[in-house]
Amino acid sequence: MSGTPSSELHCTVLSRRKTMTSTTLILLFSVAVISLGTVRTAEADLPHVEISNWAIRFGAQMWEIGKQVTRIREIKERYQSEAKIEQVDGFAMVKEMAEEMENMMGDKIEAIKRIMDAAEQLSVSHPRLSRQDLYEMKQRGETIEYYNAKRLNVYHKSGPRGGELLDNHKALIMSNSQHFGNVGVNTSVSAVHVPTNVFDGGPDVMNGILWSEQLDRIFMTNYESDPSLTWQYFGSSTGFMRQYPATKWGQGEWEPDLFDCRLRPWYLQAAASPKDMIILVDTSGSMTGVRKEIAKHVVLTLLDTLSENDFINIYKFSEVPVPVVPCFKDKLVQANLENVRELRNGMMETETSDIANFTSAFTTAFEILAKYNRTMQGSQCNQAIMLVTDGAPVDYREIFEKYNWPHKPVRVFTYVIGREIIDTAATKWMACANKGYFARVTSLAEVREQVLKYIPVLSRPMVMYQKDHPVIWTSAYIDIAEPKLSDWLWEIRERRKQRDRSLNYRALLRLISERNNAQSDDTSNVTSNSTRDASGRPTISMTVEQYLTYGNLVNEERLNAHRMKQEREEAANPASNQQNNRQGKSVASTTPNPVSSVPTKHPDGPRAEALVKPETLRAWLKRIETRTKPKFLMAISVATPVYDRKNFSVRTANLLGVAGTDIPVSELKKRTPAYKLGVNGYSFIVNNNGFVLHHPDHRPLDADGLLKPNYNTVDLSEVELVDSDGGPRENDTYLMTMRREMIERREGETSFKVRVHHDGMRRVSVRRQRYYYRGLKGTPYSLGLALPDGYGHFRVVAETEVKRLMADHNINVSSFFSGKNWKIHPDWIYCRYNYDHLKSFDSPEAQVMHFVDRTQRERWRWNSKHPRPSHDSARSHKQEDNYYCDKHLMQSLIFDAQATEVFDKNISLSIDRQDPHAMFKLFGISVAFVATRSGLLRWQDISTIDDKVKRAPRKFRKRHFSEANLNAIDQTWYKRAVDQYSVEPDSFVYSVPFSTGTGITNESVVTASHAIFVEKGGYKAPAAVVGLQYKNSAFRETFFNITSGCTGGVQCRRTCSSGDLSCYVVDNHGYIVISKEERDTGRFFGEIDWLVMDSLIHYGVFKRVRIYDYQAVCKDMQGHRSAANLILTPLRYMKWFVQWMIGRATWLMLQTQIAHLMNPDWAWAMEQEQADYHYDDNDENPGPTPTGGEFMADGDISIIVHDEAVTMDNAYANKTRPRPCDQQADLYVLQPEKLFKGDKPDSVKGKQNCNSNNLGARQCERHYSTHKIPHSNLLLLVIDTTCRCETQKQKIEMEEVRLNESLLCERPQENLYRLRPSVCLSYHPEEEEIKQCGKGSLNLPSLLLVTTAMIFSTLKAI
Repeated sequence: MSGTPSSELHCTVLSRRKTMTSTTLILLFSVAVISLGTVRTAEADLPHVEISNWAIRFGAQMWEIGKQVTRIREIKERYQSEAKIEQVDGFAMVKEMAEEMENMMGDKIEAIKRIMDAAEQLSVSHPRLSRQDLYEMKQRGETIEYYNAKRLNVYHKSGPRGGELLDNHKALIMSNSQHFGNVGVNTSVSAVHVPTNVFDGGPDVMNGILWSEQLDRIFMTNYESDPSLTWQYFGSSTGFMRQYPATKWGQGEWEPDLFDCRLRPWYLQAAASPKDMIILVDTSGSMTGVRKEIAKHVVLTLLDTLSENDFINIYKFSEVPVPVVPCFKDKLVQANLENVRELRNGMMETETSDIANFTSAFTTAFEILAKYNRTMQGSQCNQAIMLVTDGAPVDYREIFEKYNWPHKPVRVFTYVIGREIIDTAATKWMACANKGYFARVTSLAEVREQVLKYIPVLSRPMVMYQKDHPVIWTSAYIDIAEPKLSDWLWEIRERRKQRDRSLNYRALLRLISERNNAQSDDTSNVTSNSTRDASGRPTISMTVEQYLTYGNLVNEERLNAHRMKQEREEAANPASNQQNNRQGKSVASTTPNPVSSVPTKHPDGPRAEALVKPETLRAWLKRIETRTKPKFLMAISVATPVYDRKNFSVRTANLLGVAGTDIPVSELKKRTPAYKLGVNGYSFIVNNNGFVLHHPDHRPLDADGLLKPNYNTVDLSEVELVDSDGGPRENDTYLMTMRREMIERREGETSFKVRVHHDGMRRVSVRRQRYYYRGLKGTPYSLGLALPDGYGHFRVVAETEVKRLMADHNINVSSFFSGKNWKIHPDWIYCRYNYDHLKSFDSPEAQVMHFVDRTQRERWRWNSKHPRPSHDSARSHKQEDNYYCDKHLMQSLIFDAQATEVFDKNISLSIDRQDPHAMFKLFGISVAFVATRSGLLRWQDISTIDDKVKRAPRKFRKRHFSEANLNAIDQTWYKRAVDQYSVEPDSFVYSVPFSTGTGITNESVVTASHAIFVEKGGYKAPAAVVGLQYKNSAFRETFFNITSGCTGGVQCRRTCSSGDLSCYVVDNHGYIVISKEERDTGRFFGEIDWLVMDSLIHYGVFKRVRIYDYQAVCKDMQGHRSAANLILTPLRYMKWFVQWMIGRATWLMLQTQIAHLMNPDWAWAMEQEQADYHYDDNDENPGPTPTGGEFMADGDISIIVHDEAVTMDNAYANKTRPRPCDQQADLYVLQPEKLFKGDKPDSVKGKQNCNSNNLGARQCERHYSTHKIPHSNLLLLVIDTTCRCETQKQKIEMEEVRLNESLLCERPQENLYRLRPSVCLSYHPEEEEIKQCGKGSLNLPSLLLVTTAMIFSTLKAI
């Protein structure tokens, strides 16, 4: 479009330019006509008609500009002319996707069965090496070679052997594989992981490593036939795990390694059927000291062996049995993460006293188990009592005869604590007479091995049946993490927070001291109203708490933002810059400083510095600390037990181990392609307990990037939030019916309204969704699909057949992807090779282009079926054949690329022939973009700044729009635009970042998006979303240029530029997009004036929608030690000296292993309690309290510390401990129908009575007027501020749902329906023929015996 001269019109552009495009002419003329009916009102009233005209002008102008920049007409015409609309059959879709998943999961079952068969045969045929054989091999200098995952590719870093392998380590060539999580792997061999507490030189372990090496052949065959296989493994009952492909373990041989395959969900569930367990812990007076600690660790390890299909409770007993968690009295609870966590915490508070009453303890346990068995509750499979004690006086036969004999439904396992010579006959009889096992635990180092001995006992019935190999499927879990690891990471984070706060405290004391020592005239001419101090340094106003909390962590990001802004100012006004340099004003250096920040603008002027918001600083803190966050991968596992088929001289039933493989949750999602589900549609999977494996609202990580305490036990009812007026956790009939039918793996359909939250629970949408679900055969899972009513049941069908296009038009389809201004969805599968080694690509775009080129070859064929296993030796593994291509997605992508080619052409929208970008500069447009249903994102950058700024260092630039929106179809602006279409088809959805008004966000932008729908035959479906981004400052300026005058050339007395009117542009969720106060942008309007917001809610302009977060994490505060616990006296110095001496002596004993002779029980590793960083009051004198507005120089930045006392208490951070909780917040949704009278827009007028505090002053009213801004999701709100009112403020914040005291013991998921696993093998009639039921540990010599022997040997030598 070429620019043409335009006549003068009353609009924003007229004040800046004398020419305008013909399209804009038509727009402005129509706006002028609208404004002819302006009516003057009384002086006391708001200019309602003029306000309405402002809203119409602003909305129409931005709509016309947006239409032209985003080429809405051209793109829509292309889709409308060539695309078709197809109705979606939800049942057919869920059936197709379920069958695809069933095939994939069935292939994995076949793979692990091949591993299982091979393992059972290899263990029988392998010649066993005895302990004597291994000893003789060692004497001959022979070693058994294998790849230890902890001893791979570790080299000396320096010294004479620098670059050489460490002793006993091996080198193995590895290459990074995207298929295996971007880690280095070798697909030719497997590697072995041995836990820290397992000796890899023992006969059982070494024999298992030897025969299992031949499993490599099976692993490789499985992977070659099924390229979708990921990690395959065999976990041995002796502790080692063989994993394929080989990879280097995350922890080295000498680093802490908590991993033990026998404690992983796949091993525990495959090794034994579900169980009900009651742990009885002896807390009598004899269970003190080391015994108490060992007993505690036995219980905690037992808890580690449970899965969500088990049920558990713990009673401690002396005189009477008492549950460690009072709320769990007389019942069993599901062993999910949340309940296990409660039991763990309960064990931390154990006290010992009195005499143990075994009769009462056993009676309570048997009665609870009998009740659950009788009422069909619990697991309805294995039942066990675990007794943890230091000895029993008698065997209590009468108790077992009464409750457990003759059928013995309850197994009894006894763990005797302590090394002393005691009579263990009674406790051993209890275990042996009740199909259990006896173990003696003498030190913490033995705990895990002794506890794990009960697993093979529970597996005996399963092993004895031989032919039955049940296949189990786990819930979703983190691949390498454990709950206690997450707790440890949290503790590390808390300690790091305390360390940083202490260092910031000392830095603050230093700054205060330096300021007090400086000359008074250095800062006498400086007030808090300046943005620079006397030396020209930029200033930042902070509270003491903000300084101590964030300190230097925000320095680099904020300082860079300030420097980039300064460069822009210098580039825009070089003369002023030169003058400043001549006057000797300093410029910020490029060296980061400990604590600094950038001043934020305050439009009123009296106070130039605004306090830095903690939530804003936290956002920057999260960006800076991303390098310290662990990376997690959600996966499920399928596994089956492996039996020992060797013949022994005595009756036995041994479990060799478990064979299994992982399926990443991301792979499950790929079997339900998002492009088939459409925008705002999604899939989810539920297991037999009602827990979700994946769901778009499943959030396993908290705001700090750590695992939530109950991350993998999130129920379907906690992520599907039904729209109802009820309270928290009120069960909806439709939702509960769907949940039950999915658990039972039925096929069904239902529909109900839900509340869907966006943007971190700051926005909410209410819509009706239709659900389709179906069970997955051979698994405990069900697949569900959710489709929005209306547009969700229709799809745009528009595909380009490559060969036909080439034949008919001789067009190279690669030309549709010219340039570099396009991206595709990084998580979608368009085309890919089945194996990474066939060909690698630098980016998803390069991979797509490779296959686009291949589609134009003569012999091209679409391999649109996911690869299935093939054991045909003649199968080709060549690059030409081994690929997968989604034909429909690829052809849709090619069509979309052709339809959006217009984005490769320059936009002609100029008002100045000498400056082709004048119009874009005028409105501050920085980028235009289009995102399509096929995952294609195209954009066009529009220059709005000069070349000097564009050459700014890369680290000063913010992320480009394309980098932040790779998955455009999943972005909130895309989804909101589609929802907005049903409200107002010809409109844009405008949004600003929530941090826009804080002064942190550099060059903040307003994002506008509009959905393009195809409409045919009375049906409509979304095809794409177009949009653009404005500079926030230019967007505001456009608005105030329009609202600073009246239409029709009439002179206005009151406008938005007047001091007595406050004008706001608010979006459809109540967030401010434009305000006089720039700092208000992005904030919830209720934070500015809650009384007006409440009035709008009262009049129905906004509707309050309460949202619940059932996956929330609350942080309980923990106290800290007082800094003044001892007065600084000579006694304190003596205390420090004694502590130092004891510490050095202890360290010497541990290093020389003398401690083992004194007490062998000391041969364990305990977690060291790291002292918190703190300093006593005497370390430094903080000096006088800083006064408000005084500057303290800190390098390039001056800091203003407000009137606050700085004491030692400020140095302590409030330690927290996470716990699961429910939270709620009230969000708001615009009701646009309230702003219309019929088809015509109408305003809502309101007023407030303002009672002045001055009794002599007259009473007044404050009026406001609100109008819908057409072609947008925005609202214009004008408030008359002539009458000063006291305002109230209310933020949108999540707050914990407080329960009544009577409900504190109710568990949210306790009474929800669940389905037990289909297989239970807990009984075999010949099991009692097995006589192995444990034996005590060997007694090691005491210190007296060792000393006597040493003396005797010495005397004999003399």
